[in-house]
Amino acid sequence: MRYNRPEAKWLARDAMRGAYPHPMLVSLVYILMTSVLSTIIMNYVADPFQVAYYYLTQTSYEVEEILSAIFTPSQIMIVLLMELLINLYYWVVNYGYTSYCLRLARREGPGYRNLLDGFYNIGRALAVNFLVSLFTLLWGLIGIVVYIAAVFLAVISGLTLLILIGAIFMMVWTIGVSYRYRLSVYFLLDHPEMGALEAIGHSKAAMKGNRMTLFVQDLSFLGWALLSVFTLGILGLWLNPYMGAADANFYHWVVYGTFPGAPTGGWKTPYGDL
Repeated sequence: MRYNRPEAKWLARDAMRGAYPHPMLVSLVYILMTSVLSTIIMNYVADPFQVAYYYLTQTSYEVEEILSAIFTPSQIMIVLLMELLINLYYWVVNYGYTSYCLRLARREGPGYRNLLDGFYNIGRALAVNFLVSLFTLLWGLIGIVVYIAAVFLAVISGLTLLILIGAIFMMVWTIGVSYRYRLSVYFLLDHPEMGALEAIGHSKAAMKGNRMTLFVQDLSFLGWALLSVFTLGILGLWLNPYMGAADANFYHWVVYGTFPGAPTGGWKTPYGDL
């Protein structure tokens, strides 16, 4: 049976209707836990690049004086350490938000507490995200090598078009690699006995032949994402759980062959009975 993207998105919106607490409120808490908190922390730490920009544009100090005073080894180490800790924290909270969206799609009545699911499974959350990042980086090196080779050939032959071709290949290759691992967290959520490597293996197998399908679904949200910018991100409070529930529907269809949560007799949707 072919994947029905409009139906998957309709079911995602339908799952959001009447959900309590409202998915927009859960998304607000998620944003406060991630973007807002990290911004506050980094402002407190004082990013040396921001400080240097201020002194370069607002004072008459020499560039050498500013750089030597601000870019000290200790300051750089503090910033790098905070960036690392914030990134690890993101992985854990994103694990919880994925858990929330999966349960939202399944109409299990999820709430704010699910945002903490990553902390209850912190080892697995960190392991799967670390391995996915590592594998994406390692496989992405192939795209980088091809791009460098294209630049080298362009310099030798004078065909600057090769640089563009190399850049396109690198981008497409990297995106394709990242899509192999998109379902890893879902497998961990559904199978507590499963390890991170095993979940990644299942994700790779499940995504064979389905990467373009998910990519097209992601592209279908592009208009909403652009519109969110003009609403100062307010629309994103609605868009984030919508996309998350649609992704969960995709996972459920790929793995189980149906959309989640259909009661006996099926759902009544604009696209027919489910």
